[in-house]
Amino acid sequence: MGFTLTPSKANFLFAKHERVGGEEIYLKLKEKGVLVRHFTGERIKEYHRITVGSAEEMQALLTALKEIV
Repeated sequence: MGFTLTPSKANFLFAKHERVGGEEIYLKLKEKGVLVRHFTGERIKEYHRITVGSAEEMQALLTALKEIV
């Protein structure tokens, strides 16, 4: 889907998209009721912290992201 992920051994992903800005993705996900953590620091403002949840929650995230990107 065009995301870059940092290596993780935790229950979350740290991801950014190659074409769509971080704030735009965050706001559009929020409108759809999907919450992720967005950062505003200069070096990480394009990233999101996405916690791995239930199968249903992850499907809702993927469906919303496909509509956005």
